[in-house]
Amino acid sequence: MNEMEKQSALTSILKRLFAMQAATDQRYQVRRFDAYGLEVLKVTYDQDEQVWLIEEHRMNKQYQFDDIDLVAIEIYDLLFDVQLTF
Repeated sequence: MNEMEKQSALTSILKRLFAMQAATDQRYQVRRFDAYGLEVLKVTYDQDEQVWLIEEHRMNKQYQFDDIDLVAIEIYDLLFDVQLTF
């Protein structure tokens, strides 16, 4: 993957995360991220606490963040890892 594709992938991830922050319809905003049609992870944003929770399905792990940039990087890394296995 070249630098332009990496930047594009991170940009699209960040756009989805910013949309979660901006949403006002529910306290918990949930988005799913997939690769090759398989759900790799689920991200939940708690509007009240301003905390992100990533649930990684492959390794059955959860990660908590309070920084949107770290969330985007973690999502990118998890998706890229899956792409490497195919």
